[in-house]
Amino acid sequence: MRTIALFTSLLLFAHSITQAQAFSLSSLLEPAGMKGDFRYLRTRVEQTYPALYVHQSRERMQWIFDSLENTLQQPLPFGEFYKKIAFLIAELRCEHTYCSTGAGYNQLVKQFAFLPLQLFLAGDKPFVMVNFSADTTIFPGDEIISINGRSVDSICRELYRYMPSDGFMEVSKTYALSSMAFGIAYNMFIEQPRSYTVVVKNKKGKLLQRQFTDHLSIDEFSNIALKNPANKVIWDAEKRAKALNSKDWRLEILQPKTALLVIRTFSADKHDFKRAMDGYFKTIRENQIEHLIIDLGWNGGGEEELSAYAMSYLIDTPTRFMDAEYLITDADSVLASSNVPDEIRKNKYAYIEPLKNGRSYARISEYARELEVMQPKPNGYHGKVYVLVNGVTSSAASTFAAVAQSNNRAVIIGQETAGSFLGGGTVLGLDLTLPYSKIATHTSIVYQEFSTHGRDGNRGVVPDKVYKPTFEDMTGSYENWKKKLLQMVL
Repeated sequence: MRTIALFTSLLLFAHSITQAQAFSLSSLLEPAGMKGDFRYLRTRVEQTYPALYVHQSRERMQWIFDSLENTLQQPLPFGEFYKKIAFLIAELRCEHTYCSTGAGYNQLVKQFAFLPLQLFLAGDKPFVMVNFSADTTIFPGDEIISINGRSVDSICRELYRYMPSDGFMEVSKTYALSSMAFGIAYNMFIEQPRSYTVVVKNKKGKLLQRQFTDHLSIDEFSNIALKNPANKVIWDAEKRAKALNSKDWRLEILQPKTALLVIRTFSADKHDFKRAMDGYFKTIRENQIEHLIIDLGWNGGGEEELSAYAMSYLIDTPTRFMDAEYLITDADSVLASSNVPDEIRKNKYAYIEPLKNGRSYARISEYARELEVMQPKPNGYHGKVYVLVNGVTSSAASTFAAVAQSNNRAVIIGQETAGSFLGGGTVLGLDLTLPYSKIATHTSIVYQEFSTHGRDGNRGVVPDKVYKPTFEDMTGSYENWKKKLLQMVL
C-alpha cells in the first residue's frame, strides 16, 4: 500500500492560504524594472551558484541569459515575466533552486479556478486520485484522458519547462504535479480558465466527458470531497496509511530471512536516528536476514550525515560517501545574506577553506560529517540489498541510492530518483526578492560531489528494475502490497 497523505496535504494547503495584498498576473510591468530584476538575479547566480555549468554548457547558459533579457523590450503582464524567471530557474537544473511569485502568492491562488480532480501522474497511467466535485460518476482510479481539449501528456510537457529538477529528470516533476500543485501550475503557466471540460476513462473502459463550472475554489474542495461517496476508497486507504506510517522509520520481518527497513526521512535528531539504525541492524543480524529491502520511496532527504551512517552498515571496507562540498565564493556579504548557520558566518574558515582556484571547499565538521570516510560497522549487513526509490526520493535519500548502486551494493527498484547520480546542490543558499517585481527566488550556493561513478550525471539514480505504481498498489491492502514487494525482489 503506497498511499500519499493526499487529503491531509490538501487541508494544510487550504489552511495556509490567508488574506494578503491585492495581486494579479495581469498587472503590467515596465521594461526597465524587469531588466533590472533580471540582471540582479543573473549577477547573483553567476557569482554564487556553483552548478551553473554542471548540466549546461557555458555557451548555452549565456545564450539563455541573453535571449531572455532580449524579450524584455516591451511592458509585460506580471504572469509573463514570472514565466521567464521560472524558465530560467528551471534551466539551472537544480532541485534545491526554485522561485515563487512572492508576497502576493496566497492571494493569487485564491483567485484561481482549480480543476476539481487531484491526479496521480507518475503511475502506470495518469489517474484520478481524489474527486473534489459533487459528480459521483468519476471515481478515484479512473484514467484522465484530456483537460480542456489537451492531452494530459502535452500539458505536463509544457509545465515541465518551468519546474526545477536536478539535471534532466522528469519523473520527479510528475510526482510534484501529483498534488494540488498541478492546479497552481496549470493556472500559472497554461491558462486561467473559469471552467474545465475533462474526459476520463472509467474502469469499464467507457469514456466520460464532464464539464465543471461551479465550486472551483480551493476553499470549497475539502467539504465537497468528504461528502462525495466516490472517494470512499481513498479515505479508507488514508486511514490505513496513517496508522502504518506513524513512525519515520521501522523494521519489519516479512518472512524468514527477509526484512523490510522503511526510512521515510533523513531529517531527524541525529542521536535518535543512529540509535534506531543500531537497533535495527542488530535485529537483522540476530534474525540472520539474507534479503534486506530498504524502502526510500517518498523520502525527501535530510541530513547527508545520517544517510552515510545508514550506508555504513552495508559496507565491508572503508568507503567514501561524499568526495567534496564547495562554494564558488567565500565573500562575507554572500554568507551574510544566505541561510547558512550563524556559526559558519561568524567563523567561516573553521568550516570552509579560503577560496582557491575558484572554489572554497568544506572542511569536515559537525556540519559535514558525510565527508568522513565511512567505516564498516561491527554489526554490518552483507547479504543481498534491494533499495526502493521513486520520483520523491531526493537529496540525502537519493545520495544513499546512488552510492549503493555505484558500489554494486544494492539492486535499485522503482523509478528514477529526484536527486542526481553524481552530485547536486543543497538547501543552503540565497533567498532573494527581486527589487521591482518582488518575485522570490532561492538559489543553492553549495555543490556536493558524491563518491559515485560510471553513470550519467544528468540523470538521477536510474533503477535496475523499473516499477510504476498502480492505483491498486497505492490504495489496496498492506498485505497485498507486501506480496507484490516480495515478488519483485525474490
